[in-house]
Amino acid sequence: MLFQINHLSVEFSLREKRTPILQDISLSVDEGEFVALIGESGSGKTMTSLATMHLLPENICMTGGEILLGGKNISSMDEKEFRAISGKEISMIFQEPMTSLNPLIRVGKQIEESGLIHGMKKDVARNKAAELARLSGLSDTERILRSFPHELSGGMKQRIMIASSLMNSPRLLIADEPTTALDVSTQEEIIHILQNLREQRNTAMLLISHDLSVVKKLCSRVYIMYKGRIVESGSTEEIFKNPRHEYTTALVQAVSK
Repeated sequence: MLFQINHLSVEFSLREKRTPILQDISLSVDEGEFVALIGESGSGKTMTSLATMHLLPENICMTGGEILLGGKNISSMDEKEFRAISGKEISMIFQEPMTSLNPLIRVGKQIEESGLIHGMKKDVARNKAAELARLSGLSDTERILRSFPHELSGGMKQRIMIASSLMNSPRLLIADEPTTALDVSTQEEIIHILQNLREQRNTAMLLISHDLSVVKKLCSRVYIMYKGRIVESGSTEEIFKNPRHEYTTALVQAVSK
């Protein structure tokens, strides 16, 4: 198994008060597999990804469990150890490209940065950034890579985020709502790009979403999250045909209307 979260618990603490956020979360993703973690806003999906990426906010911390990548316990790594694999073995497409991209730096430089951090030569990084921009569905790449984020549409910025996350050919990609706030045609294009990643690079992905229509098109298995817990899991086909938990049933019914 490529990626495993085993009995993860996360709490918010302030002074002596402790509030559970995630409780006993367990899930897995195999090599080349696309798996979805779905649930409503506030259910704990993004917090799960932030715990994985060592990005938990202040006053929020892991209180139990472990996170494994290729058999290594990445949750026990210190920040220097994790930086050595972040972007290289595991990478993340953040939910909001507008806030994730630096408005003062040209987007081409932002794609290149991850490669340079991991020792890639400048000319190699520049060529790979252009290649990944094309793979991510961008045309006129020279002009776009010279652009600043505010000069690009939402769909273009999302493609830049995808290209940046792939700079070091990670084994696992965490995609946090990669189609949110995009129009329907742009959503379809992003879905097609992600499908091509699996076919061409055998990239594994944990897709975090509340959109079951996207999940149906991309993922073979699904974990349902509700109030900080995994309440149901199974193949995508099983979840849609025979949901067992009342929350899952409500989600499926909402999509089918």
